[in-house]
Amino acid sequence: MLPFQGEVPPPAIDFRDVCFARPGGHVVLDHFALAIEAGVVLALVGRSGAGKSTVVNALLRFVDPEHGRVTIAGEDIRCYRLEDVRRSIAVAGQDAHLFSATIAANVRLGRPEATDAELESVLRSAKIWDWVASLPDGIDTPVGEEGRELSGGQRQRIVLARALLVGAPVLVLDEPTAHLDSSTAEALVEDTFEAAGERSVLLITHRPEGLNLVDEVVVLPDPHEQARAA
Repeated sequence: MLPFQGEVPPPAIDFRDVCFARPGGHVVLDHFALAIEAGVVLALVGRSGAGKSTVVNALLRFVDPEHGRVTIAGEDIRCYRLEDVRRSIAVAGQDAHLFSATIAANVRLGRPEATDAELESVLRSAKIWDWVASLPDGIDTPVGEEGRELSGGQRQRIVLARALLVGAPVLVLDEPTAHLDSSTAEALVEDTFEAAGERSVLLITHRPEGLNLVDEVVVLPDPHEQARAA
């Protein structure tokens, strides 16, 4: 099992000399290095195709590097059980799915046994509880097919509440502001960082909102510039 769970301090994460290539041989990350220290908020910035999604997929073990290694708490990620890795890294972002169910059911996907009081706690942390409580059916309000009854900002805050409910020490925000206007995006990122508490946070983004609030910004090379140089 992983040596980090729940409320214990988050682990350090390292990408060490990592290489990934897409089918056909196109290199996505070439001898890539990234260090996320425990409790740090780090932004990974880059254009489409730069490898941001590959970093997330590597953290969740959807892909393994062809060269180099990813370590968590100093150990190769492949040494841990897959379910422990994914339980210890919560992801919230533009591609997180909302089901045609209630607010409560969608948030409980993070931890099915959670009580109503625990749902209220994470919805408060995601700064959406006041709106939910104002609804006639509260947390039992349906969100519509794929969350279509919600605004973009409300949808992302429900997704954030779900991720917080997991209690993972590492929170990955994968393009959480992709379809939001600038002011909504800025408020969402600021509230998310506050809700994260002592967790390590990796913000994957191509937008400027919230970059002034992070501890470190890492910029991935422009894949188009690399292609022209080659």
